[in-house]
Amino acid sequence: MKTFIKLLLPAMLIVNSSFGQEKIWDESPEQQKERMSWYTDARFGMFIHWGTYAQAARHEWVKKRERIPDDEYQKYFEVFNPDLFNPIEWAKKAKAAGMKYAVITSKHHEGFCMFDSRHTDYKVTNTPYGKDIIKEWVEAFRAEGLGVGFYYSLIDWHHPEYTIDRVHPQSASTQEEYDELNKGRDMGVYREYLKNQVREILTNYGRLDILWLDYSFPGEFG
Repeated sequence: MKTFIKLLLPAMLIVNSSFGQEKIWDESPEQQKERMSWYTDARFGMFIHWGTYAQAARHEWVKKRERIPDDEYQKYFEVFNPDLFNPIEWAKKAKAAGMKYAVITSKHHEGFCMFDSRHTDYKVTNTPYGKDIIKEWVEAFRAEGLGVGFYYSLIDWHHPEYTIDRVHPQSASTQEEYDELNKGRDMGVYREYLKNQVREILTNYGRLDILWLDYSFPGEFG
């Protein structure tokens, strides 16, 4: 697990700057200050935490906390239809409140994609809602002159190749149990999936101001 995390940290990248992304890793303190200046000046923004877990209304980690199996959790996917979603209204209210930017979850730990990814069927366009929420949201917030950013989870409890670890809904108690649970799983396959999806959100929705990657943790089963 740690191998793929090293490819993508730090957790939040402020990418709205005159510097190429390839310079972020080697930039000087002065360059970093300049790149971060718009974010420092903006001060006030919105973070939208949203996924199928919102329907359970018991925390975004409900699948882990209650150890809900995939077949039972599937019901939230099958009825996902946010008919009151109005990104234009949200954007106008955010601007009226004085906000300068907004970030939305493109995929949380549950693995559900709020965007139309070609690398999975577990996505919003396959729900009753049927449309790309991220696309609608980006267009509405950009129209109001607000900066836009995406949150993306490095963890994925839905992907069949993702390593079962201590924060997974199927977490175990001993190394032997983990070995048995992970038998046949290939984290390398998931790493490619992750990189492909990050590439999608960085290229399919225009220039982003923030990329928020969540998260890594050290230690055994981490």
